[in-house]
Amino acid sequence: MSKQTVHKPKRRTLAHHAKHILVPHKGNNYRPHLIRWRGLALVAAVSLVMQISYGLITTGQLAVLGSTSNISPSQLLVDTNQEREANGLGDLVQNEQLSQAAFLKAQDMFKNNYWAHTSPKGITPWYWFAQVGYNYQRAGENLAKNYPTAQATVDAWMNSPTHRANVLDDKYTDVGFAVVDGVLSGRVTTLVVAEYGQPASPGIQFTPIFNTSSTNTDSQNPLTYFASAASSLSPASVGVMSLLLLVAFVAAAAQAYHKRLPKPWRESWKAHHGAYTLVGVIVVMLLLIIATGAGQL
Repeated sequence: MSKQTVHKPKRRTLAHHAKHILVPHKGNNYRPHLIRWRGLALVAAVSLVMQISYGLITTGQLAVLGSTSNISPSQLLVDTNQEREANGLGDLVQNEQLSQAAFLKAQDMFKNNYWAHTSPKGITPWYWFAQVGYNYQRAGENLAKNYPTAQATVDAWMNSPTHRANVLDDKYTDVGFAVVDGVLSGRVTTLVVAEYGQPASPGIQFTPIFNTSSTNTDSQNPLTYFASAASSLSPASVGVMSLLLLVAFVAAAAQAYHKRLPKPWRESWKAHHGAYTLVGVIVVMLLLIIATGAGQL
């Protein structure tokens, strides 16, 4: 009586599964599972969870697009002084009068629905300095809106020559920050206002020197606006973008093998499923940047 050979089923390794999911080859009919409808549905579900989780962790709110801000004046001060220290400058001191001036400026922008240093009524930033009784020799203002974190806000200022000039002005000793939420141009908005100052010496007459950062985003060209939006993506949106880039890469690879698809597929829309997926992913990525990378200077 001969012994029967028992064949144990092969254990599929992680590499085996990854190959089916990501790499076009004969075993998956040159259609990686990641860009089939189940794979794309999973990508969408993971992206949604990432955005919601980020919103809950950072703000305690359900924020599907992950565009909520998590900014505090104290962290703005820390990040600003880190940039000054890195450039050999002394720290700024948070001044309550300047913080109040910044708050009044933010309120005025919401009340009169504008996004600029000078209001439609011609009110300049220095009007708010006078309102709180801050006497200065030199003063400056930076604005930002809808950046997700204090660090992202300061990074954006540092990447703009005119905003950077305020952050790194060696004459300033005081600063005030305001972070105010409201509705601007019909959209929920987080405004950040920074007021910088060099106090006037008692009994000495000075000619005030003013310095505002560049004009608002409404005057920027589309490429500048898009670059600013991309630089302000939240960590959740960056994670989603990374996932979408992976899908785009797999879709491009699949399209390169479209001539090896089974004949019935080559004679249907599936012949270019990789190209369709790639275009769709690119569109989604652009919309994600516009929707969640709302940070503007």
